[in-house]
Amino acid sequence: AYTLDSGYKMPIIAYGTFRSAAGECGEAVLNAIRAGYRHFDCAHIYGNEKEIGIALKQAFDEGLVKREDLFITSKLWNSDQHVDIVPKACENTLKNLQLDYLDLYLIHFPVCWKHTGIETPGWGASELGDTPLIDTWRAMEGLVGKGLARSIGVSNYPLLLMHDLTTQAKIQPACNQIEAHAYYQRPS
Repeated sequence: AYTLDSGYKMPIIAYGTFRSAAGECGEAVLNAIRAGYRHFDCAHIYGNEKEIGIALKQAFDEGLVKREDLFITSKLWNSDQHVDIVPKACENTLKNLQLDYLDLYLIHFPVCWKHTGIETPGWGASELGDTPLIDTWRAMEGLVGKGLARSIGVSNYPLLLMHDLTTQAKIQPACNQIEAHAYYQRPS
C-alpha cells in the first residue's frame, strides 16, 4: 500500500470498473473482492455505480469484507465541476455506491463543462463551463472538511496544471491518476 498525504493507505493495485457491462459489473466486483481486491476505481460517468453499490452492500452483509477493508475511488465528472454542484455530485455517488464516504475522490479531467444534470452527465459535444479549476478544487477541499471524502486528487492533469494546482491548493492532491497501458502509451 502507498500512504497518501492525508495519512490513509491506498492499495497499489485497483480493480477498474470502466466499460464494465451492465448486469455483469456487480458480480465482477463481488468476485474481485473474493479474489482479494480491496481497491475499486469507479466514476459516475461509467454508469454502473448503482450496480457496484448493490454488490458492495452484499459483500458487507455477507461478511466478505467490512467497509474499512476497502478503498473506494470515484471521480467528479466534467459537467459537475461547478462549485455548487460538486458536493451534490459527491453525495449522489455516495448514494449510488451505498457508502458514507469515499476514500479518494478525483477531478476526472481538467475541464469544466456546463452542468447538464447530475443524472444526465454531459458527454461528447458539451459546452465549456466557466468555473475555474481552482474553484472546483476548493469545493473538493470542502468535501474533506465534511467527511465525504478522506482524500482528494485529480486525474489526467498535465504537468503545468499540476503546478498551478499544487501552488494554490490548501489540501495537496493525493494523486494524479493517469491511464497508461500497452494500448495507450503516454511518452511524456
